[in-house]
Amino acid sequence: MIEILGMTSPNVLKLVLMLEECGLAYRLRHVDVFAGEQRTPEFLALNPSGKVPVLIDHECGVVSATPAPSPRPCAGVHREAEAGQEAPAAEPEAQWTPAQGRRDGGAPFAVFESAAGLLYLAERAGRFLQTEAMPRSIALQWLMFQTASIGPMFGQYVHFFRYAPTETYGLKRYESEVARLLGVLDTRLAQSPWLAGDDYGLADIATWPWIRTADAMFPLLTDGRDRWRGLPALRRWFERVAERPATPRATAALDALLPADRAAFGRADADALDRFFGRGRHDHSHKLTGAETAQ
Repeated sequence: MIEILGMTSPNVLKLVLMLEECGLAYRLRHVDVFAGEQRTPEFLALNPSGKVPVLIDHECGVVSATPAPSPRPCAGVHREAEAGQEAPAAEPEAQWTPAQGRRDGGAPFAVFESAAGLLYLAERAGRFLQTEAMPRSIALQWLMFQTASIGPMFGQYVHFFRYAPTETYGLKRYESEVARLLGVLDTRLAQSPWLAGDDYGLADIATWPWIRTADAMFPLLTDGRDRWRGLPALRRWFERVAERPATPRATAALDALLPADRAAFGRADADALDRFFGRGRHDHSHKLTGAETAQ
């Protein structure tokens, strides 16, 4: 069984979508990042960077190239969201299972960084990653394009328009870069049915959650003007992925964590937000410069 520690973010959705596509049993556990649960020693033993998601494989010695015929969610994957029911309350304690690497005896194996998790699952299930050298390289190039460009730049754009909208230079800087990257994707998808070629693969799974976020909340695309008209190939691709059977299952499972995320954000005071964003007295650069911080 696979366990995913996370929240309702595109990077967490990548892994849930992959698990649904592969039909692997999994469980989602909410992490209250505003309360600093990702900074505990137990969590840092899983991911030294203190970020979500983290994938924990509780059956790391069980590797199969033949996926299950249908998804097998375990307790904690809240399907009630599909029926419009209220999601169960989040688990009261965050006690993570430490695992720093694969060990003998079938001990749980932790994987941090979402793209590393995708690659791990692809190898585990024997799906969505080519074996021949050049097609595999193309697939990895487009996967790295997501991790090096789409995720970081889209994330910075979200930060500025949600939490620092008056910082106009930063906002326009990242809005411009997001527009450029959307154009890169549209150009590629005008030439190829999927990002890495003829087959749906890891790059599509990694990128789609970020385009979903863009479609839902980016001012660049939601200001009342039909900006999608300038991105027709990207729009077609986005809709094709949305129509795959695994996609609504994955989004429903992740969206069931929304009440826990909203509650966590509601409990966060100004200092908790400063800690989350690494600003004010929690500015990480002060550890290097020795600067004093305001209390």
